Amino acid sequence: MTSVEAADEQRPLEIAPSTPWQVDFGEARCRAARVFGEDEEQTILFLEQYSPRDQPRWIVAGEAIKDLGRSHRLDIEFGPGNASFEEELEETIRFDKFGRAFRGSRIRKDEPDADEEDADKNNEPGLPRLDIAEGKAIEWVQLTRNKRQPQRLMTGSLGQLFEILNTCMDDLVSTWGLDLEAQSRRLTAPKPKNLSQIALRIQKYYPSKAEQWGIQADLSIRVMVDSEGRATECKITNITLAEDFDDRPCTEFMRVAEFEPARDSHGNPMASYYVSSILYRM
Repeated sequence: MTSVEAADEQRPLEIAPSTPWQVDFGEARCRAARVFGEDEEQTILFLEQYSPRDQPRWIVAGEAIKDLGRSHRLDIEFGPGNASFEEELEETIRFDKFGRAFRGSRIRKDEPDADEEDADKNNEPGLPRLDIAEGKAIEWVQLTRNKRQPQRLMTGSLGQLFEILNTCMDDLVSTWGLDLEAQSRRLTAPKPKNLSQIALRIQKYYPSKAEQWGIQADLSIRVMVDSEGRATECKITNITLAEDFDDRPCTEFMRVAEFEPARDSHGNPMASYYVSSILYRM
């Protein structure tokens, strides 16, 4: 291989969008989707949220990742504003046209993968929101596998899209029966006092068919918690690779969970929500 050929392999392959962003103000999530590339060499990128966070989750499927294994490390960069980081990807679902899809939960390096941590880490009142300035600094998403040529999805600035997703999330929180003005004063989210007990009970009821076939799943849950720390409602908001799984996590949260309630900037208890990811692993 000549030095020119080697340089060409390292230069990112820029893939232009073939559709505009399509935003879905769904009943349980806010999701934006865009297709890149043409004909049989298309890639689709989703940015989505199931609860307020300071960064979106993402899903990618199609040509740009077609030769990834079931579990594979990938360097991803939401650039040029954010630095590249390595992500261990797992297959989530399949899209008829695009094939296997892989997901991630962060757009920047060294961020915790925990919604409940997102809620309080800035120690400032209010719900987490996507940073419009950060979105404006992102113009592409680059995927790099091993030493292969980087695949760069030319998203354009994400500032306006982040603003739309924030509006969508405000609308979604309102449908949960919460007052947005009151939530703007929330300083800490509800916290379960007996999380270890809940986790053991959930794991105890690993679905037998799923266990027999070695099926794993990722579930996201949202628990509404009143000002006295009582769980009043629980919803499973996202399931991946989980057709044999039921709502056992919600059953256990409603049955035994004990919460420290959310508190506002004055330290007063208030009604709010708790979110968490449940990972079923063999």
